[in-house]
Amino acid sequence: MQRRDFLKLSALALSVTSGMPGFLARAATVAGGDKILVVIQLTGGNDGLNTLVPFSNSAYYAARPTIAIPKKDVLNLTADLGMHPALRPLSKLWDDGELAWIESVGYPNPNRSHFASMAIWHTADPTQAQREGWIGRIAEKIGDPFCASNLDRQPVKALRTDTMILPTIDDLDTFALTLPKGVEDAYAALLNIKRDGEVAFVEKAVRQMAQNTAKVQANIKKYKAGVTYPQGRFPEQLKDIARLIASGTGQRVLYTSLGGFDTHAGQRAEQDELLTVLANSLVAFRADLEAQGLADKVVVMAFSEFGRRVAENDSAGTDHGQGGVMFTLGKAVKGGVHGESPDLENLADGDVRYKQDFRGVYAEALDKWLGLSSADILGGKFGGPAWIAG
Repeated sequence: MQRRDFLKLSALALSVTSGMPGFLARAATVAGGDKILVVIQLTGGNDGLNTLVPFSNSAYYAARPTIAIPKKDVLNLTADLGMHPALRPLSKLWDDGELAWIESVGYPNPNRSHFASMAIWHTADPTQAQREGWIGRIAEKIGDPFCASNLDRQPVKALRTDTMILPTIDDLDTFALTLPKGVEDAYAALLNIKRDGEVAFVEKAVRQMAQNTAKVQANIKKYKAGVTYPQGRFPEQLKDIARLIASGTGQRVLYTSLGGFDTHAGQRAEQDELLTVLANSLVAFRADLEAQGLADKVVVMAFSEFGRRVAENDSAGTDHGQGGVMFTLGKAVKGGVHGESPDLENLADGDVRYKQDFRGVYAEALDKWLGLSSADILGGKFGGPAWIAG
């Protein structure tokens, strides 16, 4: 095996540039901290108005004659707002002050394209000029490609960097570094050759990645779920996140997705089912963390690429809109409703106007939970609600 082959195979695990050799040294000094952020992407544009329902607002019911949540079904949180009834499993977290809603969230010059809007949330850049994702930039700041992982089948741009490959894990049980058959022994021999310069850096980085994956495989075998999770892909992804956290590999950000929120037709049936899956899965995840003694270390932050239009369409659904809602949960969360409620009589081309830049919500997680500089990660200072307690 030649030097170029060694580098090529190593790139299966890592992508490096000439600017990277310092990352291992930085990792030891910056990656400290045991607080974990779990990011949940609600793919398709979740309808915020039917999630956090303005049940005292007559304009809401006038705009949605067939799909509005009846007042009698709303789970009242305040005098004016309540949760979709499918979110009932989250009621105890609300009562315990561990659930926060953030209203009217969006970004300047809203884009109704799923692809473009999701890219904006992933890169934290409404101009769409950034190639790297905001979580990818966290990994570069920390200096560790293993500090964040995506638990799903498909990679997401949020974890993209120009200098590293952050893991996307479809199946945690089979997660491992692999090489083409027949070259394993030769590759192992090359790893043992003393090297200098960039190749030495690659060798060290690959060894570290191999050690991390081996550690994951060893530790996840010790995990025993503290609860029974619901059946399905999404709860299994959350269970894998709990396994990773319990494995003690020191990851700081874990990412996963629940799709299907593009409810153009028959919204009530589709969104009701999705929110049921979401709530039941989150309650199981939260209970599992409690059973593992890890609930103090984890905060969940959920978003969708946009909200949906205020008025229902002719197919008993809603089309792509602008402002939406986010939610966060965890013991460290300052429970309640944060931000300014949508003014349904002052719309932007039929949509909820955004009043809270989503980057301000990210900033709270970065500055006050992960202990990183949001200005460095997001490229500027962004204000937002104080949803982290303390």
